[in-house]
Amino acid sequence: MSYNNNQEFPKYMQTAGKVSVFAAIIGLAVFIFAFIVDVGHQELQKVSAQTASTSLIVLNTPPVFLVEPYEVVGSSVDTPTNSGTAVSWSAIGSDANGADYYLLVCSTNASPTPNNNGAPTCGGGVQWGVSAATVSDTIATVSTTTVESADNGATQFLEQNDWFAWVCDGDPTQAACTVIPSQGLYATSTSPFNMNQRPVLTSATPAGSVDPGAALTFNSVSTDPDTIAAADDLFLIVCQNAADYDPATNSCTANFVASTTVTGVTANASAATTTAAILRDGTYPARAFLIDQHGHEATGNIDVEFTVNNVAPTVLSGDVILNGGNDISLTNPSGGETTGFTLNFTVTDANSCLNASAGPEITGFQASVFRTSIGTTTCDVTGANYDPNFCYASGLATTTWNLVCTPDAASCTGATDADQDFNCTFPLWFLADPTDDGPHSLDSWSAAVAGVDDNAAISSQVRGATSVALISAPYFGLLTAVIPYGALAPGDDTGNLGTSTTFENLGNTGLDQELDGSAMCPGFISSSTDCSLTADSTVFAPNQRFSSTTLSYNSPLAQNLPTTTIALPATLDLDIPETTATSTFASRNTFWGIAVPSAITVAGSYTGLNTFFGIIDSEW
Repeated sequence: MSYNNNQEFPKYMQTAGKVSVFAAIIGLAVFIFAFIVDVGHQELQKVSAQTASTSLIVLNTPPVFLVEPYEVVGSSVDTPTNSGTAVSWSAIGSDANGADYYLLVCSTNASPTPNNNGAPTCGGGVQWGVSAATVSDTIATVSTTTVESADNGATQFLEQNDWFAWVCDGDPTQAACTVIPSQGLYATSTSPFNMNQRPVLTSATPAGSVDPGAALTFNSVSTDPDTIAAADDLFLIVCQNAADYDPATNSCTANFVASTTVTGVTANASAATTTAAILRDGTYPARAFLIDQHGHEATGNIDVEFTVNNVAPTVLSGDVILNGGNDISLTNPSGGETTGFTLNFTVTDANSCLNASAGPEITGFQASVFRTSIGTTTCDVTGANYDPNFCYASGLATTTWNLVCTPDAASCTGATDADQDFNCTFPLWFLADPTDDGPHSLDSWSAAVAGVDDNAAISSQVRGATSVALISAPYFGLLTAVIPYGALAPGDDTGNLGTSTTFENLGNTGLDQELDGSAMCPGFISSSTDCSLTADSTVFAPNQRFSSTTLSYNSPLAQNLPTTTIALPATLDLDIPETTATSTFASRNTFWGIAVPSAITVAGSYTGLNTFFGIIDSEW
């Protein structure tokens, strides 16, 4: 410290040093006393004057607090200073001589040691810090960075730490500090200061694998070492990657996974979330971070990668559409298959329609088409109970049932799409049971579908919500092209119904027969150029008799073909059952006989044409 107090004091010796108030008072008293004594002495003796020089060392006085010290950011039980961050103090000191001063903060109230021409030091305990030399009447600030006791062997910082502040000068010869320290006078920033220790994250793990759309929990072994007031609340935060976590905000800046959402957890914090409803199966990266209620982060973070399970796909009944919702009509009259029927369905998979390799997640299907009352228990997808009358299944060889299904490439739009549409075509045999008439008139036809994923997981088989009718198709085949009655004389008949025609059932119903015919004559060419109908050269249609069994020609049970003037054909109850095999047709015979009228005089070969109609058996 330097001084520049050069003043002229005539007839007196110049003195140097700071004057304290106490010293000034003493000096003044001595001066007055000396003056009185001297005056009195002069008055009494009136002798010539003599002088004696005076000397005095006025001691340096320490600076004082003009503004009491305070924590720049209040550090208390409720707002502690996180370890690894700074605690700062400020104050304003004033020096009577205008000299620079130092702000000194110590852990005990032991008297500090001032230093001439330099900064003071604490007299005991830990020196939290000392400021640089600061101009009198201006603010001084000192800081220290807290360190946890477990770090680097440091032991000076406790959870709660007292502090005592002095202001000192650096006088060249008599440096001094305030005698009594200050601990601040402010409600929120006085001694002691509190240090918040980092929480401890020992381990963290996901609570098992999880399905898409299900709750996912991450558990931890975690504690908080603070004990004053109470242990801090703990929060576990899980991000996808370590780089996603921002320690400044204690949050995931991207790829958030889960976090603790409740307060009051002081140990073993957990984080929970609900996974996305559509999520590919596989292993997902995740990183767990632990913070306390003051935003202080545990040292280190832990890998908590989790596994999303493969789940079986699903099929909704409303997503299974048989033949576009239209009735099924068989159109092959030759006893084969009718092709081009459709089946459309959607398979949904919570693991997405695309797998992790961007390939199809939904790789297959199982399907059956059946008369509804048969059900999927009997008509399952294996084809074990295949029956061309009522049950078709995808488990059959394509040579038996050629179901062709193609995935719709446009329906799967990406990893967040769960649906894959399929479009199929299939045939049905001629003998598939009709449901618009006959014994199955109260029934219908349905389709059922199951989906298969790339892990061979299979959904349950689901029947479509809408069924359709299968229309009756009474197709038949006539195996006999000629009815040979043989040679008869006028006035004779065949004696019995001994010639037969065979009627095959090439449709899906029971069959009866309707019959019509023309007269027979030597000049018959076709029904459009019929006989002349003269009695001597015409065998009229009613002379032909028929039955479903062999009878005598004159049996009252035998029926006559109707005359050409009757519009309606005759009906014969053949009762041909529905065909039950694709290669063997149900059939019945019609037995025929004829009588040659006595009026016939023209000999020769007589021909005609009989017409056969297949009709649905009324009793089928």
